[in-house]
Amino acid sequence: MNSSLLLAHHEKHMKQALDYAQKATRAVTPNPHVGAVVVRDNEIVGIGYHQKAGEYHAEILALEDAGTLANGASLYVTLEPCSTHGKTPACTDAIIKAGIKSVFIGCIDPNPAHSGKGILILQQHGIAVETGVLKEKCETLIEDFTKFITTGLPFVISKSAISADGKIATVHGESQWISSPSSRAKVQKIRQNADAILVGIGTVINDNPSLTVRTKTKNAHQPWRIVIDPECSIPENARLLNDNYIHKTILIVKEHHRNTEKNARLIDKGIQFLFIEEKNQIFNPYTILTQLARIPIVSLLIEGGGATLGHFFDFHAIDKMIFFIAPKIIGGKNAPSPFHGTGVEKIADAVQLKNVTWKKYACDMMLTGYPNWKKAE
Repeated sequence: MNSSLLLAHHEKHMKQALDYAQKATRAVTPNPHVGAVVVRDNEIVGIGYHQKAGEYHAEILALEDAGTLANGASLYVTLEPCSTHGKTPACTDAIIKAGIKSVFIGCIDPNPAHSGKGILILQQHGIAVETGVLKEKCETLIEDFTKFITTGLPFVISKSAISADGKIATVHGESQWISSPSSRAKVQKIRQNADAILVGIGTVINDNPSLTVRTKTKNAHQPWRIVIDPECSIPENARLLNDNYIHKTILIVKEHHRNTEKNARLIDKGIQFLFIEEKNQIFNPYTILTQLARIPIVSLLIEGGGATLGHFFDFHAIDKMIFFIAPKIIGGKNAPSPFHGTGVEKIADAVQLKNVTWKKYACDMMLTGYPNWKKAE
């Protein structure tokens, strides 16, 4: 087999491992998404993906699925196998025991404490190892984990549904629905890959959202619901405070509201609080992110509104931006846009999105990009 055909062969199987990895949700927190396939005579004989923290990793599931067929076969895995015993056994031990002859790895473990160690152990046991197969796709798969494990902070994603003229609501605050049902279905999948959804109190008062994952899947992963509510002004009849996910609801309020009767009532219902000191009448997003990381929250999805997104934008605290752009015109000088805050003074200072992708959902377009927090060139 020539080199180009061999590369295509390896990429085909790594793509299959990626497809399985993408079935996972953030139920794996604080771990990364990982998929694996065992291949023998160019046929998949075992599959696996990490499904929940504390349960077996993708490699072990794929090896168990393959059974005795794993002996002498190849393993394709999106992330370097772990080499340490935690809540589950080391994947390197299972690979060696199964008799795997070669391992193809998408990307190296970004955890500085583990990076490269799994590869070395496999090689020391005579297993051929090749890295970098569909490397960029595999790195994107774990971009949230990579930030979390290297900085100690959650990976922050902003999501906005906007009209063609850049509005997120009418001048009277009506926003349901700007995007199409197809786009909203995609949002449910995005939510499943987040540990938490964050909004400002304005969004709660205006829209009274549930911020849940609505899917036909039983026992779907439900993210934390977080509200920045400095004065603890959330209505006590809000959906967030009266559903089956009260225990996954967090209010971020000013420190001096810690001992109020309202707080006591909400705590009795199961609501959790983060009390934060403000500086110059504002919360520092990095203070919020530091506290959320302790939960732990690896991936944080911000769904608005404009004041909240603008605040995180001004602090350069967003890692990835998603826009669902609908072919509708709302108009109105005072109709809100996705990002309020201070913004930039000059076009030359506008934040350029990099690695931009576009995908169509019904009549809408989903734009995804990563903000380059440097001045535009």
